[in-house]
Amino acid sequence: RGLRGGAGRALLLRVTPAFPTSRPPRPSAHVLDLLPGGRVGPHVDSVKFCGCTIAGVSLLSPSVLRLRSLQDPQDWLELLLEPGSLYVLRWVWGSPGQPPR
Repeated sequence: RGLRGGAGRALLLRVTPAFPTSRPPRPSAHVLDLLPGGRVGPHVDSVKFCGCTIAGVSLLSPSVLRLRSLQDPQDWLELLLEPGSLYVLRWVWGSPGQPPR
């Protein structure tokens, strides 16, 4: 679902300070509303579509975010996201203006 309507706009305004001022959230941000037991499978978010920052909000129930290295799949981290929590992932790369790999 898109972030349309008053609730979507309000949520976008609340998370905007977590983004770099030069790269605010894109208006085409999307919301995943998962059923209990639902999951998002392993994937790599595209800078082309997501920009340099990914943010997620756990609204109604706790969830687990698993991050895994592309270089070494044995290198991973799990984060417990409590209801109401916000996580922010930013790409960091070498020199200014150099796109992420």
